[in-house]
Order: sequence, then structure tokens, then C-alpha cells
Amino acid sequence: MSQAIQEAVRSSAWAAILLCALLAWLEYVFPPSPGDTTVLFAFFLAGAGSLPLPAVAMAAFGGSLAGAMTAWAAGRLWGRSYFFLRSRWARHELDRLEGAFGRHGAPLLLLNRFLPGVRGLFLYAAGIGGVGWRPVLVYSTISNVLWLGLLAWGGTHLGSSWEDVQALFKRYVWGVGIVVAAYVIWTIRRRRRRAVPGDGVRKPG
Repeated sequence: MSQAIQEAVRSSAWAAILLCALLAWLEYVFPPSPGDTTVLFAFFLAGAGSLPLPAVAMAAFGGSLAGAMTAWAAGRLWGRSYFFLRSRWARHELDRLEGAFGRHGAPLLLLNRFLPGVRGLFLYAAGIGGVGWRPVLVYSTISNVLWLGLLAWGGTHLGSSWEDVQALFKRYVWGVGIVVAAYVIWTIRRRRRRAVPGDGVRKPG
């Protein structure tokens, strides 16, 4: 979260609520957006009495749910032509997610909100895989309520200063990031090994 966003959230309740909704939505559509950090900061200020807690929670929930449905609609309408899927790895993982949706169904969406950076991919896969809007709405709502409840608790209870709260949240994000990065490296190396021609083929003497 930039200093400009932090100052805007501090400046007025209306600016804070608007930014919470906007960035929570944008994080699904363009994952580098600092939606979680902004929402966590707003919850921290709410815990200190500077912002109305119900308004922050509703703005964050509305933006997050709208973002989830936007990502699902993008997958449904544009499919694999969507710009995010130009990455070979992303296309491969999309295939895997589609298979997972085929096996486990929409409840897989319960995980999406707890995976910063890649949560949008779950919704794109659900849209491309033809999962209906009703189960997407239901499971995205549950996932968002659980995640935002965690952020609300963290913002109001994890520390008396924003630096303390932010440091603990960064540990979680770094932990998820390391796991995701390790998974990406592992899958890419595995695919390259499988693509090596002649592996296991005996040459004629």
C-alpha cells in the first residue's frame, strides 16, 4: 500500500470506504492491487475509533464479492482469450483448476480468498469451466466473509501500532508467496522434464 493510499484512507471516512471497495474489487481483476493491505489498514483505524467498523466491513465485502463475480464473468465471456492467460504456466494451471472443479465442484472456491495473488485464477477457471453463477456467488460469499472476518480481527487485535499489524500480515503474505512460488517452480520443472524428447526411449544400436 502506497503512502498516498494510506493518507487518503486517513483523510476521511468516505475516501476510506470508497478505496476499500474499489481496491478489494480491483484485486480480483488485477492482482497486484493492494486491496488486502488497504482493507486491513481501514480495519486498524476502525479499531482505533477513527472509522466506522460496519461501513468498512460492508465496503470491503461488497468490493470483494463484486471482484469475484467480475473475474467469473470474464472467464465465462472471454474464456482463454483473457489477457491474464497469455502465460503458459497460467494456462496449464487453469487446466488443472478446471479438472479440480470437475472433481470437487464449486466448494473449491472456499479457498480462493485465502490465496493472495492467485485468487482471481480460481474465479476465471470457474467461469471458463461453466460453473453457474449461483454456486459461485454462494461460495465466494462464504470465502469473503471468512477472510474479511480474519482481517477485521487482525486489524483490531494484532497490535497497537499499524507497523506491528502490517509486519504480521506481511509474514502471512510472504508465507503464501513462498509456497506459491515453490509450486510454480516445481510445476514448470516437471513440465520441462516431461517435454524432453527421447526420455526413456532406447536408441537403436
